[in-house]
Amino acid sequence: MASAPAATASSPVLSPEFLTDNHRVVAELRQRDPVHWVTDLRFWLLTRYDDVRQLFTDPNCTPDPHAWEHYAPPTAGSWKALIESKGLFGASPAEHARLRQLVSLALTPRAVKRMEWQVREVVEQFSEPLRGRTGVVDLIDEFTNPIPNAVISRITGIPPKGDDDRRFRELAQLTIRGFPSFAPEDVKRESEQASDEMRDWVSSMADERRRAPRADLVSDLVQAQEAGDRMSNDEIVMMISALVTAGSETTMLGGTFALRSLLRHPDELAKLRANRQLLDNTVMEVLRYDFGVGGGLPRYALRDFELRGKQIRKGQQLQLSFQGAHRDPSVFRDPDRFDIERDTKNVISFGRGPHFCLGANLAKQEMRCMIDGALGFLPPGASLREDLVRWSEMVIMRRMENLPVAFDG
Repeated sequence: MASAPAATASSPVLSPEFLTDNHRVVAELRQRDPVHWVTDLRFWLLTRYDDVRQLFTDPNCTPDPHAWEHYAPPTAGSWKALIESKGLFGASPAEHARLRQLVSLALTPRAVKRMEWQVREVVEQFSEPLRGRTGVVDLIDEFTNPIPNAVISRITGIPPKGDDDRRFRELAQLTIRGFPSFAPEDVKRESEQASDEMRDWVSSMADERRRAPRADLVSDLVQAQEAGDRMSNDEIVMMISALVTAGSETTMLGGTFALRSLLRHPDELAKLRANRQLLDNTVMEVLRYDFGVGGGLPRYALRDFELRGKQIRKGQQLQLSFQGAHRDPSVFRDPDRFDIERDTKNVISFGRGPHFCLGANLAKQEMRCMIDGALGFLPPGASLREDLVRWSEMVIMRRMENLPVAFDG
């Protein structure tokens, strides 16, 4: 087992301020200790842009959690165990490339165009009831939370059991909340149970689409073929499960942060209302300015190496902080300013290299459509009721539970 650095004074990552004002804490670490060991949570926190960008593709590291010295496998035979051993992160480089190639064949221009109108229809479904509303409206409950789940249902063709849309969304959110290594054991158990239920949900549909294809993503994956090679049912279910789990919670948070940032910066909101051509850049600026919770994206050391004078040992975990990278003043001028006209070409929220997020275009499309839809129902003068916001906390992660907006000022 790799040796950890000597224990230090309590890390600022574990302070109450990290939950309430983590941008300030991360900025201080970026300046004085950009490769910071968090003893209690057993990981390195990287907060400089160049380091985060480098470690996406650095051969010294892997996204495969099996390489972590403290790795605890899921229950044998569970769906989560199969995903960790056979999914994109656990696959060999050759198998990873094969799966990505087959998935890309399902994301043809025709399929992407179909997804766009499906996304727009879903956003309109939840926008229409909000036009003309008064009083305080929770836009998480009525807008940003249900949309990603409904979109995934539409594009994949997965019908929620018994029309229980809320249960489908809960499964996706429970699954992804158990991914961080520092998640409590009860959260990890809930995550494993939810992923098993999700597997059963989509597995039968893959069988059905082999018999009777439709115009949906599962059918596209079933029919994708390269040199006689096709995806197995388990591979299709793994891809759909990844889309459901990552695409539900993270896209909900992206849409929520987008509306929060715009409401907090009325001049930028007015600028966007006047010029919808700025929508694409607004999405990227939201991802730069206000996206990223807790530590970051995990990587695991495959061998001993040195980074900024710190000795990284084989088996140790590194968290790549998007908050640190995207507010690094060496890359982004005046980084604490929200500016929807900023040059966002260096935003790396979806990673880079072989593990660049396969769902990046869909996530950006959903965020763009959500912002566009909100511009149609948010009246001028609508304001965020910060005093009514509720939060849930898990170790170093903090999640908004509601987005209360006063529609009449």
